[in-house]
Amino acid sequence: MDKENDKRPRIIISGGGTGGHIFPAVSIALAVKSLCPEAEILFVGAEGRMEMQRVPAAGFEIKGLPICGFDRKNPLKNISVLFKIMHSQRMARRIIREFKPMVAVGVGGYASGPTLRMAGRMGVPTLLQEQNSYAGVTNKILAKKARRICVAYDGMERFFPADKILLTGNPVRPSLTENMTDRDQAARSMGLDPAKRIILIIGGSLGARSLNESVMGNLELIRMSDDIQFVWQTGKYYFDEMKKRLSGTVPVRNLFPTDFVQDMDVAYAAADLVISRAGAGTISELCLLGKAVILVPSPNVAEDHQTRNAMALADKNAAVHIADADAGKELIPAAVDLVKDKDRLKSLRENILKLGIDDSAVTIAREVLDLAGFKTGKVDLQDIKSVYFIGAGGIGMSALERYFLSRGCAVAGYDRTPTELTSELMTEGALIHFEDNLNLIPEGFKEREKTLVVYTPAIKPSDNRELRWFRSNGFDVQKRAQVLGTLTRSLDGLCVAGTHGKTTTSAMTAHIMHGMPDGCNAFLGGILKNYNSNLLTSPASRYVVIEADEYDRSFHHLRPLRSVITAIDADHLDIYGTYGNYVESFRKYTSLIKPGGALVLNSSLEETFKPDLQDGVSLYTYGVEKGDFHASGIKIKDGELRFDLISPLGCISDIELGVPVPVNVENAVAAIALAQLSGAEDKVIREAMKSFRGCDRRFDFRLKGEKVFLTDYAHHPAELRQCALSLRKLYDGRRITAIFQPHLYSRTRDFYNEFAESLSLFDEVWLTEIYPAREEPLPGVSSSLIADNMKPGVCKGIVAKDRVEELVRSMKDDIQVLVTVGAGDLEDYADRITAILETK
Repeated sequence: MDKENDKRPRIIISGGGTGGHIFPAVSIALAVKSLCPEAEILFVGAEGRMEMQRVPAAGFEIKGLPICGFDRKNPLKNISVLFKIMHSQRMARRIIREFKPMVAVGVGGYASGPTLRMAGRMGVPTLLQEQNSYAGVTNKILAKKARRICVAYDGMERFFPADKILLTGNPVRPSLTENMTDRDQAARSMGLDPAKRIILIIGGSLGARSLNESVMGNLELIRMSDDIQFVWQTGKYYFDEMKKRLSGTVPVRNLFPTDFVQDMDVAYAAADLVISRAGAGTISELCLLGKAVILVPSPNVAEDHQTRNAMALADKNAAVHIADADAGKELIPAAVDLVKDKDRLKSLRENILKLGIDDSAVTIAREVLDLAGFKTGKVDLQDIKSVYFIGAGGIGMSALERYFLSRGCAVAGYDRTPTELTSELMTEGALIHFEDNLNLIPEGFKEREKTLVVYTPAIKPSDNRELRWFRSNGFDVQKRAQVLGTLTRSLDGLCVAGTHGKTTTSAMTAHIMHGMPDGCNAFLGGILKNYNSNLLTSPASRYVVIEADEYDRSFHHLRPLRSVITAIDADHLDIYGTYGNYVESFRKYTSLIKPGGALVLNSSLEETFKPDLQDGVSLYTYGVEKGDFHASGIKIKDGELRFDLISPLGCISDIELGVPVPVNVENAVAAIALAQLSGAEDKVIREAMKSFRGCDRRFDFRLKGEKVFLTDYAHHPAELRQCALSLRKLYDGRRITAIFQPHLYSRTRDFYNEFAESLSLFDEVWLTEIYPAREEPLPGVSSSLIADNMKPGVCKGIVAKDRVEELVRSMKDDIQVLVTVGAGDLEDYADRITAILETK
């Protein structure tokens, strides 16, 4: 067929040289074919490299270029390299002219340079897939003309234009997640004893030398560790040498050498600990599978990118990093110690699993086909007829379910167990079942052109047949955060981000906007008391208010029109590793604000935080006493709080707060700024601020009068400080007692001194044990860390959670102002505490 008239998508994928480039390339090609079976794909590789065998074995055509890398040790040899580059560029031009691709994809490797360069010159849209945390020279050059750049790590805007970057992760071999097997079953299939620990050592082919030497230098330790089994991939190049050297030693019966592990999915499943180089592809596999790993970066790679890859994980406590130079002495002893430490292994597995992105290939394939001008099952908001939820019983998911029900969409889904919430959703029209069974998916939800699939990241594809089926059949499958991002692309997003204050600020914003003629849509992080819901809907409104969650970088999916940033205090270091990474994630977020929009930044951040705004985005500041938007004439009297708003868009006098807590002045200024920028009138703002009743668990007063009792969600030192200072202003001269439940072992470990300082602002404090949420206990971390560092006399003791009622009863007569604080389950006791304090 004449290619000029053939409208099937034609795609060139170029690169290779190593498995780290080839496996992602093949995965992308397979994903393209699953989304669009009629697509025609041509690979372009380097002659003599492994892609010339591996790509045809995967079922794709490949053409080779006579390209090779520069010889850094023998510069004179590079004269011939220059001729090969020029010849390769001429060949690439001829291949492109004959194949007539609609898009060209570069995955790294020698061939991608001339192929993508020629494609760009010939007007073919190009997409780059950068696998490493440190971009290579070729990709940095090619990025200038690339339309899109798919990356696996945050912070890549230091190499590439931010508006071209998509955080997609690295594609991995489908077999790794599709054929998951039980650990003990995998061990038995490899001839290993499942009752013993298993260490898997994989050094690649040519890059295994130092790992092999570490094994050979520690044979006695391996022999003595007979409760551990070592599966050792030597690499084909070294296998005969290692076998010969082993033959001259005392047999090591728990060491199992092999030149190449054929069934890597089985080996991964069996392993309790993996020792590996730090190639980007391998790291992506380990993240997705949640394997504890010791990374030994190869020193023989461009720009030492493997060390940077390893450090990106080690900084998040998601891997152990040992330098290649230290491997001989340290590697095997460290591995033996680590594989026996169950708590450390579990922590590493949990942390690395948080970094896995399990739909990378499909996400990249959609972008490739989009550049080629083909719809790929990605559903536009206005075209959605049905939405299927996997993990339908979550509180965040429920808001989306109700949103789509309000739009008249059919809603169905799966969850593990029925709850009161799922019963409510089913009453409202959602079809929910509780068995992972493809036959239970309603027929109307099997049309991919009309169905959006939403899942919670708590459910992995390897654990859920339904999710795998939707993926393999080309449906538009998105996480909750991605759906919210989709909404901000179709609607005008008013988003509130920050370490603390964002729930109240976004709720206030939604309450103001709800009073406008067309109302608003809102997805909130707390139950807004005015509506007894965390969701507001208004099909007539172009606005959507969203609480922008930074926890796992979810807010990077959003595309706000206007946004507030309330605070950037260190938090979630279990995810980010360092405070610098945390701040950088907020900079990335600011780069996503749409041109013509605005950022409203807390004035306290003005000197320390520099946002990365696109052209056409306005910057404002706000605060209590200073900023473009700020309060003036604050009056607190007889349980009322009033202030005047100073604003560049028009000042508003005598605003009364419905929840008269001093900390809410700052939140109100931010919310009013967003509302004014969005056209809200003075009357609407005044009425909304006066009628605002607050959110559950945010300065939630349960009892007022002679005795005061309230609950507050504060779980960060800065929030605790604001809570204490606000109560001091409200109840000057009265004794304030706090019962605080610390939230997360990692947060307590990271901030116990700061917690102690903030809590010392109360008159007396009782602590409960730490609420673990998603974490396991950490050695040496308990509430005592906070108690031991508080101001003398303030901390009255540590009480078991189930003894809190007894404690309140014992000191009832002495209580003047009592607040229970924390983000855990201490809230469950609030009604009973209220009843105790009301009893005469």
